[in-house]
Amino acid sequence: MDAIRYIHAADLHLDTPFQGLSRETAQGGHLARLLRDATFTALERLFRLCESEKPDFLVLAGDIYNQENYSVKAQLRLRDGCERLNRLGIRVFLAHGNHDPLDSRLNAVEWPDNVTVFGAEPEQRLLEKNGRPLAVVHGISHAKAREGRNLARVFQRDARHDCFQLGVLHCTVEGESKADRYAPCSLDDLKSAGMDAWALGHVHERRVLSETPFIAYPGNAQGLHVNEPGPRGCLLVTATPKGGSYVCDAAFRLLGPVQWEKLELNLDGVSHLDEVERRLNQLLEDTAHAADTACEAIMARVTLNGRTTLDAMLHDAASQEDLAERLRHLSSGMPGVWLKDLRVETRPLTEHSEYLQREDLLGETMRLAGRMRESGEIMQEIAGPALAPLFGHTRLRRVLTPPDESQMQALLQEAERLCVDLLEVR
Repeated sequence: MDAIRYIHAADLHLDTPFQGLSRETAQGGHLARLLRDATFTALERLFRLCESEKPDFLVLAGDIYNQENYSVKAQLRLRDGCERLNRLGIRVFLAHGNHDPLDSRLNAVEWPDNVTVFGAEPEQRLLEKNGRPLAVVHGISHAKAREGRNLARVFQRDARHDCFQLGVLHCTVEGESKADRYAPCSLDDLKSAGMDAWALGHVHERRVLSETPFIAYPGNAQGLHVNEPGPRGCLLVTATPKGGSYVCDAAFRLLGPVQWEKLELNLDGVSHLDEVERRLNQLLEDTAHAADTACEAIMARVTLNGRTTLDAMLHDAASQEDLAERLRHLSSGMPGVWLKDLRVETRPLTEHSEYLQREDLLGETMRLAGRMRESGEIMQEIAGPALAPLFGHTRLRRVLTPPDESQMQALLQEAERLCVDLLEVR
C-alpha cells in the first residue's frame, strides 16, 4: 500500500454575497471589491495550492456554489481551474450538496477529463499509480435541495481493491449543531461503511470527528458572516499505510482572504473616552498582527463590557458612531481592519443591589423589574398590555413574531439600563 496525499475542500459558496453588512460597505470602495471577490480569491488559492503541492487528487465536498444565484461566473471559474489541474494530471472529485443539487440549473458546464461529478446514486472511481491501485474514491450527490435520505448507509468498501478508500459526502452528522440537517447520518453509519477516511461537507466549522477512520469537515473556504469567525480554508491530508490500515495527518491551509472576528473589550474602571479609544485601537491592531500573512482584511465585531462611569455615554448611538469613525484609519494597514459593528454591554458602576435598597422612583422601578424577571405571570401582566398594540396590529402581526422568554429577558435588561440612565440623578 502506498501513501496518498489529497486536498479536501467544501462549501466554497462561490459568488455568494456577504451577509450582515451595511449598504455603504457592500456597495462601494476597496472593501466592497475585496468582499465581492473573496470567494473567488479563495478558489484561486485552492488551485494554486494544488499546483504547488501536487496532491494525488482534489475533493470538493458540496455547496461549491449556490443554486439560487445561478452564477455562470462561478461555474466557468471552477471549470477553468480544473483544466489547469488536468494539465498536471491531478484528478478532481466533486459531490453536490443542498445548495447546488443535481436538479438545479448548475450543470451546464462541460468538465475536463480529470473531473468526476458524482451522481444521485453511489459511485466509485479507481485511481492507479504505476499500474497499481492507489485509491478508490466513493461519492454521491444530493439529488434535490432538501435531501432527507441517510446517504452514508449506501456506501460500502470495495473488497476488490486493497488500497486507500475514501468516502465523499455532504451531510449532517448526528451531534453537529446545524439547523439545516440535510442527508443526516450518525458517526456509526460512516464508520460501518469500511472506509479509511471520509471527506465531508456542509458544516462550516473545521471538525475532525474521528481519527480512525479519519472523518473530517474542512469548514468553508471563506467565512460569509460574523458568526463564521477565524481563518477559513481546506485540509491537506496525508494518508500513510500502517498495520494494514491508514493513519491520516491533516494540515490546515488558509484560503479565505477575509477573516471575521468577534472581539470583547473590558472597560472595568475606565472613566475617560480617550482610554476607550486607545484600548480599541490596541485590540484591533493586536488582532491584525496575530492574523496569517495571507489574510487581507479583518471584519470585526467588538463588544464593550464591564462597569464604567461612561456607561450611559457609550450606549448613545451618536457616541458609538464617533468611536467607529475614529477607528477608520486601521483599514489602511495589511491586513486592513474594518469595524463591522460596535456592541455595548457595559454597566454603570453602581451595583444592582444598591438600586434595590433605594426609596425613590428608580429603586421602585428596579424592584418591579426584579419581580418581572422572577415571575412569568408578572412579566406577562405588565409587558403584555404594553406590547399588545404592536403585535395586535393588523399588518404588523403578519411580519412580527412575539418575543420568546429569553428575548423578553433581554428587553427587560435593556429597559433597566434605560431607566438607570433616565432616572438616576447625576
